[in-house]
Amino acid sequence: MTARRVAGRPRESGVTRDAPSRALKVFSSILAPTTVLTALLFYFGTQHANAFYGWFGVHYSVLGLSVADYLIRASDGMTVPITAVAAVGLATLWAHRLLEARLSPPAWQTLLRRAVPVLAVAGIVLVVVGLTGLAEPALLYRFAGLPGLCIAVGFLFFPLADRLHQARTGRRGSPTAAVVQWTFTFVLVTIGAFWSVTDYSSALGERRAYEYEVALPTMADTVVFSGKDLGLRARGVKVTPCAPDAQYRFRYDGLVLVQQSGGTSMLLPRQWNRADGTAILLPASGDVRLEFAPNGTSRDRTC
Repeated sequence: MTARRVAGRPRESGVTRDAPSRALKVFSSILAPTTVLTALLFYFGTQHANAFYGWFGVHYSVLGLSVADYLIRASDGMTVPITAVAAVGLATLWAHRLLEARLSPPAWQTLLRRAVPVLAVAGIVLVVVGLTGLAEPALLYRFAGLPGLCIAVGFLFFPLADRLHQARTGRRGSPTAAVVQWTFTFVLVTIGAFWSVTDYSSALGERRAYEYEVALPTMADTVVFSGKDLGLRARGVKVTPCAPDAQYRFRYDGLVLVQQSGGTSMLLPRQWNRADGTAILLPASGDVRLEFAPNGTSRDRTC
């Protein structure tokens, strides 16, 4: 039965069938270098960092974040999109193989005939939604990454519909046209995916910042000792003068360390909020010492 089904189906041109792989090889040769991939991850990491620290009113560039800091933030913003795309792609492949193996030749041909217009219409709808998000970003602001994802998936549906149509009718397209079509498809899909991950990384950065703000009351205490008055005056921050002959003459309680990188520490008052909160950037200095302890720990509060 399998032999009859295979023999009864129109055969595709080998050149046309290999067009997607040829186009993918050309396109991947551009993105394959490690420097390009690292630059993309660095960019996604900056979007995440910009949104995270921007939530607290701090521009990320003043913190002197390292490349490793950006790459870690990029991985946070890319885990969900990559997992979702891989899962959907794998499920689609399994469904295709299962249906092709189980359906009779007439049923398979009927499925292909109905799938072509469905894919074409779905592609048009998705592209329109994506362009709407581009023209009026406020309309889809709550759906992080959706416009770019619609662009990527929508433009992918068109060549897939054409490929299924060729498989059903046996029509052989021009090899050159097939390679050009798939090359432009990969370009548009990559642009959509880039846009989607960028939006998602920014939205996730804000979400992480909000989660950090909510967790502030339970986070570890950061006590700052300084040889001179740092002028840290914020709600919930307690300043304790020490002995005049002490190495550190001032003590500051009620702070939480957010980030330390590039010789700069970013601290927040434990009672920080977006309405009137102030973030504190403290450059590294031999005249300043930081101490840490779990929140609520009983310890000597004197200098």
